[in-house]
Amino acid sequence: MNKLSAKKHGSFVVILIVGLILLSAYAFWHRSKTVATDEHGPHGGNWLEEKEVALEWQLDERNMPAHFIVYVYRQGQLVKPERVSLDITLKRFDGRQEKISFLPQKKFLISNQVIEEPHSFDMQVNLSLDNQHYQWNHEYFSGRVEISPVMQQATGIEVLKVQSQTIQTHLNAVGKITPNRDTMAPIYARYPGIIKSMTKKLGEEVEQGERLATIESNESLQNYVINSPVKGTIVQKNATNGELTQNTKALYEIANLTDVWADFTLYRKDAPLVKTGMEIIVSGDEGTPCARSTISYISPLGIEDSQTILARTLLSNEQRQWLPGMYVNGAIIIHNRQVPRAIKPSAIQIMDNKKVVFVRRGDEFEATPVLTGAEDNEWVEILSGLSVGQEYVSKNSFYLKAELGKNQAKHEH
Repeated sequence: MNKLSAKKHGSFVVILIVGLILLSAYAFWHRSKTVATDEHGPHGGNWLEEKEVALEWQLDERNMPAHFIVYVYRQGQLVKPERVSLDITLKRFDGRQEKISFLPQKKFLISNQVIEEPHSFDMQVNLSLDNQHYQWNHEYFSGRVEISPVMQQATGIEVLKVQSQTIQTHLNAVGKITPNRDTMAPIYARYPGIIKSMTKKLGEEVEQGERLATIESNESLQNYVINSPVKGTIVQKNATNGELTQNTKALYEIANLTDVWADFTLYRKDAPLVKTGMEIIVSGDEGTPCARSTISYISPLGIEDSQTILARTLLSNEQRQWLPGMYVNGAIIIHNRQVPRAIKPSAIQIMDNKKVVFVRRGDEFEATPVLTGAEDNEWVEILSGLSVGQEYVSKNSFYLKAELGKNQAKHEH
């Protein structure tokens, strides 16, 4: 190798070594700038550090709403809070950002703002100490779970948006189906005599003009026929063949059951709330049959023995689903109120004794604590925790709760 080649080779080696040193320095600086470890500080808080400076933060919920408590250290020694300038930017699951400022205390800094639930966010921590600036980017997630689109479909997860809805205030009452007495026809013998035959059984349908009974008159000893004056159903049968009948006692009662009454009992304290014309939802014990109608009559007289009042509604009964004598449930709609935010009742799960709703972002879901207000069978009012337009799991959210529980168990193990 000549001198010129040796010189070039030496220069190349020097450049290579310098480049490696600079690259290593850059890599070290880049790593140390955003270190966020799983370690805990002396006070049990989360530990962040950069070179000789460290920061310990925790959420304090003792005897007050949640606040950040932050301790700052240099070379392992606690730094006086008044020497520190600190702010934290939180990025929430829905993309909202919150700027958190701090007030120095005796040994630590405390956030000026309450840290609202859920306590799950990306954090950007900015700290200034003696004209030196430090920054950490830190993830602090809880209550989050990721479910693939295939699993979402397989488990029947359904998603709706938080929207304004009408909440109905119901008064529940118990009632009984009875024939519509306005359509009932009692059937009497015209003359006293012996009943030769009664042709219809209890519950049978009859046509107008159809024979009901044959009676031998006591006076003429001749048979005469009683025909039905109306079309309907035999709802009462009060005599039988061979009886001596009088013209003061009904042989049959016939009712047209294409519509029936539902008579409800109102307690004394509830009666003033109910007015004629109010909508009522009538249902059987298992929720079927079910129909909507209106209150058509409220008795002006109370029932002395029970201290209750009768309220009545008329039900269409073309399919004969409402059987006289059957007990039913009634939900009288007392009041309608429009609320700005409402969700389906099935969306709510209980976790750590709190009501939570799973909010969706792509394939990620986060359990979000909510405060609820008025509710009915269809909707629950949301007072806080969710915003209009947010996507939430309206059906089968229990699967997400189970998955979250499994993930937490694995992490603890």
